[in-house]
Amino acid sequence: MNSDKSPKVVLPPYLNFIYGHIYRRPEKCVSLDNNFLCNLKTFFQYKKLATAAAKEIRRSQAVLQMGVTFGNQIDETAMAIGSYGQYDIIDINQNEVARAIEKYWQVYKGLKIFKQDARTMKTTASYDVVICFMLLSQVPSASKYQIVNNALKMVKPGGKVVFVDWHNPLYWHPLRYLVRMYNRLYHPFVERLWDRDIETYATNEMRGQFSWLKSTYFGRMFQKTVAIRKEDPNKPQEEENFFNGSAFGSVDA
Repeated sequence: MNSDKSPKVVLPPYLNFIYGHIYRRPEKCVSLDNNFLCNLKTFFQYKKLATAAAKEIRRSQAVLQMGVTFGNQIDETAMAIGSYGQYDIIDINQNEVARAIEKYWQVYKGLKIFKQDARTMKTTASYDVVICFMLLSQVPSASKYQIVNNALKMVKPGGKVVFVDWHNPLYWHPLRYLVRMYNRLYHPFVERLWDRDIETYATNEMRGQFSWLKSTYFGRMFQKTVAIRKEDPNKPQEEENFFNGSAFGSVDA
């Protein structure tokens, strides 16, 4: 596709500045939509992470995903939902929406893709599961706060929000400082996920309505944080869910 003929895309300033060389060029996104590259960039953890997210879904549920992804993560999620569920995907980038529609529109029944901003999207619908897959690491802290709280608002009682993203690796991890240096040069928003838990981006009111569980992978370099909305928001957290003074369980997979 000739990028000169592509429709004008308006991206948030932070996204345009850091990732504009990718997201403003549809042909670049097509070339990056490659399972091998996705695995290479995640030290061959991509399939494990995509599968971990899909395991949080039951057949025929209503699922919202915030952000179009590269690789086969969308395929894994769609197969977990099945033919009779609802799978809505939103993305702020019209180029990415158009690419995903072209790729998937004839493949999965019940899959719909829309141009929406995950920070400000409002809907009367509620979902069984909301997925943020490698999204928070691409946005600044203020946007992390908006996205986390907006995602939490979207789920039904008993529903869950699934965050899969980078995490603070173990101090002895052989790749820790190489990854930190690389991220500071090319992915400056990742390190905020080293500094604080995803739970802490939720307001106190929203945080208390959920039970939180965190699993980590590859020497804690990646995480899956699951927020499960309580059926009764006034019910206290189960005592065994507390970890270091917060409602977190943590295990390295």
